[in-house]
Amino acid sequence: MRYRRGASAERELIHRLEELGFAVVRSAGSKKVDVIAGNGRLYLCIEVKSTKGRRIYLSKEDLEKLLSFSRMFGGKPYVAVKFIGREWRFFPAEEITKRGAGRSYRIDYTDAGMSLEEVVGRQKSLLDLMKPGGGNEG
Repeated sequence: MRYRRGASAERELIHRLEELGFAVVRSAGSKKVDVIAGNGRLYLCIEVKSTKGRRIYLSKEDLEKLLSFSRMFGGKPYVAVKFIGREWRFFPAEEITKRGAGRSYRIDYTDAGMSLEEVVGRQKSLLDLMKPGGGNEG
C-alpha cells in the first residue's frame, strides 16, 4: 500500500511539473532520486514522500543520496511531501536538519515549506490574484 501511495504521489507531481513546462523523468525503484525535472533554465532533483499524517521521516542515506546526485547533476535538491488531504510542500534539501538523537530527519506539516509555484518561480503576484478568477486556477 505504501509503494502505491508513493508512486501515485510521484505521478501526480510529474503531471503538475509537465503542466508547468518541465521535461520530467521518474526514477523507478528510487535509485538516487525519485523525480528529475528541467525546463532549460531550472533543474530539479526531487525526493518524493507521501503521508496521511502530519510528519515524515527521511533517512540520512536518502538525504545524502539526494544531495550527492543533485551536485553531480547540477540540479536543485528538494524533498517534496504530499500531505494527503492537504497541499504539496517542498523543502530545500540543504536546509533539512536532524531532530533528536536518531539517524533520521523529520519534516512536520507545520514546518515552513514552499509551494510548487514558489519552487519554479511562478508565484502569483497580488495583481494576478485580484483579477477575475485569479485565485481559482489549480
